[in-house]
Amino acid sequence: MAAEVFILGGAQSDFARNIDREGGGMFELFRDIAEAAFAATRIEPKSLETAHVGNFVGELFAGQGQLGDFFGHVHPDLAGVLASRHEAACASGSIATLAASAKIEAGRYGLALVLGIELMRNVPGQRAPQTTPMLCAVSCQFRVLPDRSLYCVTQQEPKV
Repeated sequence: MAAEVFILGGAQSDFARNIDREGGGMFELFRDIAEAAFAATRIEPKSLETAHVGNFVGELFAGQGQLGDFFGHVHPDLAGVLASRHEAACASGSIATLAASAKIEAGRYGLALVLGIELMRNVPGQRAPQTTPMLCAVSCQFRVLPDRSLYCVTQQEPKV
């Protein structure tokens, strides 16, 4: 029988905040929200058995895709805790939550920290739309046509 899973609390960053203008970046945002989650739940970092982070475009907008290693820098008790990053576009945080709950239901772990984090306000407004077709081409196996439209890659090339 699967173990029951409960969400013990949560925290959310201020969407109006521009951490880039404050001189911070992906790690500072990650740290701030992880510390807020610990404060909200009154859980000590040493109690965690696993950690998951959902993120869509960290490597493109912040130059950092390996976010699982951040947990050990947030608190020394998290160094060595099994951590993973999950990417599922706008559902990345939800997929990270699902992965953590599956591990708890299976009895592999009893307590997990899950973060969903995105840093996209640190780039000029023109960069995001220019990056989106490339993201689709890479992660969705779509192809960008000369007119910047997309089509799904199949066995047969479309007539352009």
